[in-house]
Amino acid sequence: MKKTLIAILLAATAALCARAFAQAAVPRVDVNGAQQLQRVPVSGLHIGPATHVQNPYANDPNALIEGKRLFQSLNCAGCHAPGGGGGMGPALSDNVWIYGSDPGQIYLTIQQGRPNGMPAWGNALPPQAIWALVTYVKSLSNPSPEFEPQTKLGATPAPGPGNTPHPPANKQPPPLPKHPRPVPQPPKPGRPSTTGGR
Repeated sequence: MKKTLIAILLAATAALCARAFAQAAVPRVDVNGAQQLQRVPVSGLHIGPATHVQNPYANDPNALIEGKRLFQSLNCAGCHAPGGGGGMGPALSDNVWIYGSDPGQIYLTIQQGRPNGMPAWGNALPPQAIWALVTYVKSLSNPSPEFEPQTKLGATPAPGPGNTPHPPANKQPPPLPKHPRPVPQPPKPGRPSTTGGR
């Protein structure tokens, strides 16, 4: 009987201890607290128009040079082509921006990546390097006479209306050389025909 009483007391003590530990380890959550968690932003991204963020290196020529160096060393040209002309990735040298042309939007594109191929560089690059890349990428779409040959690779614009080049009217391409057409030879006796005849 004594052993049974001690076993019951030990079981009751263990149950009380386990309940106290469970209450201390996992606090009670009411429904209102869960609803509050749904309103806590998980990231700095918001649906809708982005707030305008200034590039701290926007007019810094050293940042432009560093951004170009990073663009080349990180093989950005592998997808966007040298000078940002576009290839497997979108062009960066025009005014068409898929994810926004604001410096903050370009920063987030580089930092977080984008679907279908743009890698996230936020874990590999410090913010200063990303801003330097933003400076260089923005320079690709803003024509600057000082950097034009480097960014656009010296490309000239396509002729517009009224100045389309035409070949001279009297200039004709040279004629193709005339070759005599081979005459088919009859098969030699004793050899099978190669023309498919029976």
